[in-house]
Amino acid sequence: MTLDAYITELSDESTPVKRSGLLQLSSLTRDDVRDFRHHWRGVGRQRRREVLAALVELSEDNLELDFSAVYRSCLSDECEMVREQATRGLIETDDRAIIRPLIGLLKDDPSVKVREAAAITLSQFADMAQQGKLMSRDEDRVRDALLAAIGRSEEDVDVQRRAIEAVGSFNTTQISGILRAAYESDDSAMRQSAIYAMGRSSDSHWLPIVLREVNAVDPAIRYEAANACGLLGDESTIPQIAALIGDEDIEVQCAAAIALGNIGGPMAKRALRHAVEIGDDALTEAAAEALENLEFDEDPLGFGF
Repeated sequence: MTLDAYITELSDESTPVKRSGLLQLSSLTRDDVRDFRHHWRGVGRQRRREVLAALVELSEDNLELDFSAVYRSCLSDECEMVREQATRGLIETDDRAIIRPLIGLLKDDPSVKVREAAAITLSQFADMAQQGKLMSRDEDRVRDALLAAIGRSEEDVDVQRRAIEAVGSFNTTQISGILRAAYESDDSAMRQSAIYAMGRSSDSHWLPIVLREVNAVDPAIRYEAANACGLLGDESTIPQIAALIGDEDIEVQCAAAIALGNIGGPMAKRALRHAVEIGDDALTEAAAEALENLEFDEDPLGFGF
């Protein structure tokens, strides 16, 4: 079936969306994109939402699928749910061409959910900047857009939180002040974002705060503290993180397993093997995957040295 015919078929909402057919929307050529945009206009709003949600789920299950051309085409969709899904779908895309559209959404989109998604997706480019993989002018654009969102007094707090999480990668004196102010907030969700951003900064001067929060009463704070320890990657934190394997909250347990996998080293491996043995299904799966990734990183060619 041709792409034109398939999209026409999609417009018939009396038939279910077949995931096998959606694979045709992966890795579209320039000509395909032109045809897609032309025929996509005839697809109803509810079906567009359904298709975008399915594409995001498919791409999470199979990283080789590339629906970025579809997502880009939907950034200006009249339906906010479609725009949100399209924006979130671009989280793995490193093409600098989407920086401007994402900044435009973060600044001007009327939907809080879309602006929040734009901040989350821009975090990919903040990470690239931290790794020296982004041109300085693009780095400036991303940082300035995130700072502007944080500084807008009328901005929704969830958008500001996501912008704080993303901007942590830049790790400047100004941004350190923003993280500290967010951490000292009375809003628990804002404190969670600050702790996560501390981890993303890769700056060990945040380690005392993060380690203190490993023992917080609120499981959501413990969860973010475990994540932050994993991102900071300091082996000295392994005993505290390993202790979270026995946490009463399953999400904290799994976060601890992932953090141990990120930190690595013999102590982390022992803790992960223990987690595999004692955990329930969720912890066992998280620990086994972290252990597998850790062992692969140590011996990517499988020589077993």
